[in-house]
Amino acid sequence: MIFAATLVTVRRLWKTSGILVAWRGPIAIFLLLPLMIEALSWAIPAGLIEQAPGYGLWIITLLLAAANEELTSRVVVLERMRPAFGPRAAAAITGALFGLQHLSAFATTSRGVADILLNVLVSACYGFALASFQFRFHWIWPLILLHAGANFMTIFSARPLPDVAIAITLIVFIALGLTILYPLGRRQPRDART
Repeated sequence: MIFAATLVTVRRLWKTSGILVAWRGPIAIFLLLPLMIEALSWAIPAGLIEQAPGYGLWIITLLLAAANEELTSRVVVLERMRPAFGPRAAAAITGALFGLQHLSAFATTSRGVADILLNVLVSACYGFALASFQFRFHWIWPLILLHAGANFMTIFSARPLPDVAIAITLIVFIALGLTILYPLGRRQPRDART
């Protein structure tokens, strides 16, 4: 978290991030609904199972992790992509890089190769949807809360979603990202415009 906050501070992106913006309107909230529903779907119908060290410490940890990832990926990386690429490409590259960050699970977990690679794909598609939202709305704090909530639900889920449901969520994430960016059209990168 210190690293992410330092990057955002050094690059002077706090205002751009929208961290202090309280409201961006009903359209922004409406566009977040599919992501909220997907996160909640992990708890339905089997519910959640508490894991050590308990919900409280997990919530703090997941909020800090989400803030770190959102500030790094959706603020710093996306803002570096914005001048060089159009909206879709900037969001897609940011999402892909976010997905690739999850390759770290090879070193930090005992999960199987297929499970980790699926997580990389899901994370990339999810990252595309979040980057699309940030590109259009510049409103990072809802993404931090949503990201932490989604992580919480997947970690504590009593039963993971079936593969068919995960495949559907990938399509939803991509479609949502494209829908969010649709009003922006195919803007040319700033450097290409004269």
